[in-house]
Amino acid sequence: MSSEGGGSTPLGTIIYSAVKPIFKIYFIIALGFLLAKRNILTVTTCRDISDCIVTAIMPCLIFNNVVTNLKSSDIKNLGVIFFTGTLLFIIGVGLSILNKILTKSPKRWLGGLLSVGLFPNISDLPIAYLQTLSNGGEIFSQKDGDKGVAYVCIFLAAQVFYQFSLGLYRLIEWDFREELLKEEREEEKNIESHTNTINNDSVQEQRDCNEDAIDDTSITSSFSSNSIHKNNKEISQTRRQSTSRLHPDDVNDQHNEFLRHYELQALQSNPRSTISSGSETSPSHVSSRRGSNQGSISTNYYSLHLQPSIISGLRRHKSEDISDVINEYSEYEEWKNQEIRRIASNETGASTNLTVPTNNGHDEERSKLAKLKMLSIETLKNFAAPNSASLIISIAIAMAPPLKALFVPSNFDIPDAPDSQPPLSFVMDIASYIGAASVPLGLLLLGATISRLQVKKMPKGFWKTAVAVTVSRLIILPIIGVGLTTGFYKGGWYGDDKLIRFVSVLEFGLPSATALVYFTAFYTDPNSDDHLQMDCLAVCLIFQYAILFITLPFLVSFTLKVSLGF
Repeated sequence: MSSEGGGSTPLGTIIYSAVKPIFKIYFIIALGFLLAKRNILTVTTCRDISDCIVTAIMPCLIFNNVVTNLKSSDIKNLGVIFFTGTLLFIIGVGLSILNKILTKSPKRWLGGLLSVGLFPNISDLPIAYLQTLSNGGEIFSQKDGDKGVAYVCIFLAAQVFYQFSLGLYRLIEWDFREELLKEEREEEKNIESHTNTINNDSVQEQRDCNEDAIDDTSITSSFSSNSIHKNNKEISQTRRQSTSRLHPDDVNDQHNEFLRHYELQALQSNPRSTISSGSETSPSHVSSRRGSNQGSISTNYYSLHLQPSIISGLRRHKSEDISDVINEYSEYEEWKNQEIRRIASNETGASTNLTVPTNNGHDEERSKLAKLKMLSIETLKNFAAPNSASLIISIAIAMAPPLKALFVPSNFDIPDAPDSQPPLSFVMDIASYIGAASVPLGLLLLGATISRLQVKKMPKGFWKTAVAVTVSRLIILPIIGVGLTTGFYKGGWYGDDKLIRFVSVLEFGLPSATALVYFTAFYTDPNSDDHLQMDCLAVCLIFQYAILFITLPFLVSFTLKVSLGF
């Protein structure tokens, strides 16, 4: 089959094959949407599932597909994929900068705009597409689909490297620094004004004391002794009267009331205990923080009978929204305190350098070395994360034939297990079984995230920015991707491997990652009514996922029929 020009597969078959995965993807997204609206997939539940995917399920998917489908001759393809991913991120950021200049998006959403262009939904959607395309064997075989998933995992590794190892997720932090500095300046003004008020009051009190001291010299000692005796007598009478008015039963009632109030507070403060009440509680109070709705059954101390589960009541509550996401993920106060300490330490260091001019060069060099050391430690920690560690280990096994033969059948001669399978084939069975849950769960979480997107207040004229972001991500970027991959193919980078070319084009046609919602929530103040950054992100995501079902099948159809020649 030729790589360019028309192929033998009918156009109708190509179009149907390109549209078919969209039905599955959007059905699972819609299911996640409905489950979130019914408070079955609550914010806390979604966070727990996400932790499971990142910690265990996704590493199993990576290990299974990389070890099974990659071999030592694919080492060149790994470099090509990483380079292609780098170009994808650079071009995406460049288009975001161009959108900023042309549409004049809000200054407080610069980091968010760059992140929207930088990070696509790089794993779940393309994996779902490849698995569906390879089911019937009409376009790709099952083996091709599994190898394509391995290629997607390499793209994911490139994104993780730039996003976490190099710290580009902190771009979103830029949008909140101005608010943080503004709040800090207001606090300093309040403290300064309060200090001035205290100083003025202390001066006035000192003057009054001096005047009183002059008047007090005319007071006789006999008057002071009489007044003291009189006051002591009045105090003792007051104590006797207050004691005589308290009946023993009243004392017991007060004691019982105190105990009842104390036990009620203890039950309410326990996150795994609940007390039934006649009125329903809003979901923001039920699960405003992680672990607040973990209890299922509680016992009321005074009624002595089991109360209904809080989960059954949660189903009848109003659906959780973006405010609940912010309450769950926000670490604003901790981040704020860290930034204030950092700014204060920088100011202290600057003042020290002004007063003590010696050894400035050595101090600056030592500071740069310390920062470089911290960055290196953070990078190494990210390489030790489950996804990264799984990818590194699986690539090492796939590139070493003796090691790979322990897990999957290969040409390397090694004794088999009693079932005529490789000795460690059970490890691949476990990884395959667990990893299969990654994509369906990821799409369910995608639908749940979309269901909670809200636009409380859209900045004036922001629709232009949202349209520009959508056009650049889903129309302009795919066109650039088709051109780049065609150039790489003609340059001999892909060889005869159509699959890597298809996966590369597919990665250029994806919408922005919904994980940006959680990064934005991390820096958002839950006590503030102004959530401009979250509103801007929500608008852009809604626009993109509203037309994805048109742009992605069109891109796939064009790539299969025209570029790959099916």
